[in-house]
Amino acid sequence: MVCAPMKKRPAIPRLDGGPQTILLVEDVRLSVAFYRDQLRLDLKDGDTDRYAQFDTGDGAALLLIKRKGSIAPMAAKMAESSMQALTFTVEDEGYDSWRKWLEKRGVEIEREGRLVHGGRSLFVRDPDGRRIEFKTPAVAPAPSRPPMAVERKRED
Repeated sequence: MVCAPMKKRPAIPRLDGGPQTILLVEDVRLSVAFYRDQLRLDLKDGDTDRYAQFDTGDGAALLLIKRKGSIAPMAAKMAESSMQALTFTVEDEGYDSWRKWLEKRGVEIEREGRLVHGGRSLFVRDPDGRRIEFKTPAVAPAPSRPPMAVERKRED
């Protein structure tokens, strides 16, 4: 058997980026105002009549697309079962500042509580009724299960 010589893999930059979340919205302008002004996300692109793209950190993006008459029918098709909740992680030191900021801006806090493994969480709604959670990291690690017993073969 003759082996072909291995080709050297080209050096290319590593990929960077995170997930893209696509939300269908009724009114792009209203949703842009909420995500930009209340949640302080950076608006990166869009015409605010049909779509808007926000930077959500670590290479991730939030894309708002007008539900009807979208500029991207394929994206709208994929997002038809658009998520009904969105979670943002905030550092523990910043949690109270976020709560005060949202209250000052007139954003109703629907629910607030402590998480099972520590940390805190609060929920608000966006203009389309989606539940937005602000959550601090867990304080304690989740309990681990004991290792499964390994059956030993009996030697007779």
